[in-house]
Amino acid sequence: MSWTNFHTHTTFCDGHAEPVVFVEAALEQQLSVLGFSSHAPVCFPNRWTMNPARVRDYHREIMRLKELYSGRIELYCGLEMDYFPDILGDCQSLYAGVPWDYKIGAVHFIGAFPDGSRWCMDGSGEAFREGLHTLMDGDFLSAVKQYFALHRSMVQEMPVDVVAHFDKIKLQYRPGDKGGAETDAEYRRELLLTLDAFEASGCVVEVSTRGIAKGNLDDFYPGSWVIPEMARRGIPVTLNSDAHRPWDLTLGFDRAAQALYASGYREISVLRAGGWQMVPFGPDGLML
Repeated sequence: MSWTNFHTHTTFCDGHAEPVVFVEAALEQQLSVLGFSSHAPVCFPNRWTMNPARVRDYHREIMRLKELYSGRIELYCGLEMDYFPDILGDCQSLYAGVPWDYKIGAVHFIGAFPDGSRWCMDGSGEAFREGLHTLMDGDFLSAVKQYFALHRSMVQEMPVDVVAHFDKIKLQYRPGDKGGAETDAEYRRELLLTLDAFEASGCVVEVSTRGIAKGNLDDFYPGSWVIPEMARRGIPVTLNSDAHRPWDLTLGFDRAAQALYASGYREISVLRAGGWQMVPFGPDGLML
């Protein structure tokens, strides 16, 4: 039994260790496959995405480690790409021409302020509330609708291998907001419509333990109530930790695997030998 993880951030973006440190940690934590997924560059000032000037250095380093650790662990070099309907081509040009092994799609930005700066839903609560009141008149449900609509557009316009933490906006909900809590009927409707889009696209959806690792959520992305809905639709899943520190590579995997198994999943999608495969798993790990 072993684990895999395809959502990993190093010092090439906002991670807290060099790639080689993650590889050594992966071996200690009994990973048989590790994928690196640096935040792809974007075409506006940003503190946590990869500098465009480092794109090829990043790819070269992972390829060097792939050769160095051959026979001990399978390594892959990917990207976590943000979806922007209005500037998608401009952003993609910053990392084009590199033979990426896989691509994770994500939505971190919902819209833009009047000065052109982007509203990030994954930043501080204070920054999120500023955007909520400036752009949405304080209506959380409006933000939820735009956020999930972007995911539905993403899987149609920017084909990706894996969709990342697609209900992460729930972290920004505050009591008293109009709609948006996971128990809210409109929130659930928007999320389930998004699952329908994922099913139609055939993409893999990650079950992420990032919230557990950060200590700001005692659940997964997506939430436990969503996993049976994905199973009912036959949506393939992969188990990731969105690790920014080496010791987070498998944190919470036992709980997530149990939740997946209890929901009816018996296989997980894994990148092996250069292609995505369905691999049997149990509550204790993958049968690789």
